[in-house]
Order: sequence, then structure tokens, then C-alpha cells
Amino acid sequence: MRNIISGICTILICFNSISFAQSTDIYLFIDSNTIIGKISDNKLFTGPSEVAYTLSGNTVYVGDSTSKEQILFLVNAKDMLHRKSGVILQADGSTVQYIAMQNSFYLGDHPIDKDNEELLHFEVINDSLTEVYSGISDLLIGVIEGKLTSQSQVTAVAHQYIRHFSLDDSVRARMAQFSVDIVTDGKSFIHPKLDMGPYYEWVWDGQTLKPLWGYRPEDEWVFDGKYLKPAWSADPQTEWVWDGKVLKPFWESGVDKQWLWDDAMLKPYWDSNPDLQWTFDEGVWRPMWRFNDAEEWVVEGYVPVPVAALVVLGMADR
Repeated sequence: MRNIISGICTILICFNSISFAQSTDIYLFIDSNTIIGKISDNKLFTGPSEVAYTLSGNTVYVGDSTSKEQILFLVNAKDMLHRKSGVILQADGSTVQYIAMQNSFYLGDHPIDKDNEELLHFEVINDSLTEVYSGISDLLIGVIEGKLTSQSQVTAVAHQYIRHFSLDDSVRARMAQFSVDIVTDGKSFIHPKLDMGPYYEWVWDGQTLKPLWGYRPEDEWVFDGKYLKPAWSADPQTEWVWDGKVLKPFWESGVDKQWLWDDAMLKPYWDSNPDLQWTFDEGVWRPMWRFNDAEEWVVEGYVPVPVAALVVLGMADR
């Protein structure tokens, strides 16, 4: 840490050619000799005239442009540097690129295994100094000098460090290895913690959820990352839709059947009853405020949140 900080003044002098003069500029260090980016006038520079991203409101654009075609991320967050949750969506407005929770960035729409899916996390030292740590090794990988004043800036900075160190590739490799270690033939399983018989055991193959035993085609579901549909029905009134945070019936606009996934908690969107809240921790789904083996579900492998929710909430068994 001291080596990085002691080299900041020297580096700022060396980079005068990139106009590092404004007090509002923000610098992205990876060591005492190397800067990988600078934010100035709502643009993230990676060289004297090389604009990697343009920042406007809650939007991150690619290059020196704010055209709709250049949208990279749409940011839905309030204060990701101070332990508030946030969602970073891709340009389509529905695909989740990152989830931010408690100063950490995770890959994809939800962290099933926080220990293995964390990309990086921030530690705010003061208003003008923030440390960046790898979620893979937990080692210090950078220092941000300057005050981040918008959530699009936080997103662009996180993305720059993730890209520079290929943290997303490392997380994918780790999760792939994790899956190989515990999943049989590319399949994952979800079943009650207590042995309640084969009827309640389910298998997920990455596309289809079905009962592990017996022939029950009416209880088979397919999931494409957005829509959950019965495998053998074309009735749209039986479909569910998932946007990365909310699971709801596709055919209804009411909120009484909507479920929200937020900060590793699954709960009714408009009902604060704690008895209806679920959490996923260390491979086990359980009621948030009760510890009862008879109500808990064990996941072996990787089962997406909306798919697991069908089972845990009793909707998969029709």
C-alpha cells in the first residue's frame, strides 16, 4: 500500500501529457508505477486521447460517444461504495452483467457462492482514496485516487479493473472447476435436507428442471435465462419471467405473486412477512428466520435462483 501511495505524485507528473491537472480527475493505479485509467469530464481515458468509456447519468457508453448504439451498461444503484446493493445491466436493459453487494462486485445475475464468485471489492479509506482488492485472491490490486461521485463512475472503474486483471475469466474458471468437482455428468440436484423420498428430488441439466425419479412430464420446466416455461405446455399463462432480481408470472401484471431476490434473500415483492422470506447460504435454501431441517433444501452443484425458487416455493410440482 505505501509503495503505491508514495509513487502517486511521481506518476501524476509523468502523465502531464494526458492533462492530469484538474482536481476533480480520478486516477486508477495498479501499483506505484502504473495507471490503467483516468476519469476526467465524465470520460474514462486509457491514454492521452483514448476514451474507453463515456459516462452520462446512469449509463456507461463505449468510446467517446453517448449514442444509443454505444450503450455498454445501465446502472441501477444508489451507493455501491458504501454497502448498498446495485445492479449493472447490459444494453438490452434486462441481462445482468454485475451485481454489487456490500462493496463487492459479482459476475452475473446473482451470487450463489459468494466466496467463489466475487470479482473484486472496494475499501473506502477517505473521500479521495479507495483501495481495490481481488475477489479471487483477496490481495490489493489497485488504488483509486480521487472522489468517485456517480454510480456510473464506480461501474466503469470496477469494469476497468475486472478487464485488466481478467477477473471475470478467473471467476468463470473457478466456477467451472467447482461444478466439475461436485456435479455428475453436467447435472445439478436439489432435494430436501431430510430424506422425504424420491418424489421430492429434482435434477437441473442447465436447461431443464425435472423430477429426478419417475415420469412426470407435467412437472418439467425449461429456463432460458429469462423465461421459465413448462416443457410440455404452450400455455403462456403458465410461464414465469425473471429479470435478474424479480420473478413474476408472465401473464399477470399484479404484484401479489412477484418474488424479489435481493442481497441473497428471496422474499415476496410487496409482503414484508418474515415467515415468507428465504435465504441461500453454503448450498442450502432455508427460511430466513427459521432453522428447521424439515424446511431446508440442499443444492448440489449450480441451480439458478429462479429455478430453485420454483422448487423451494412449491411451484415446480404442478
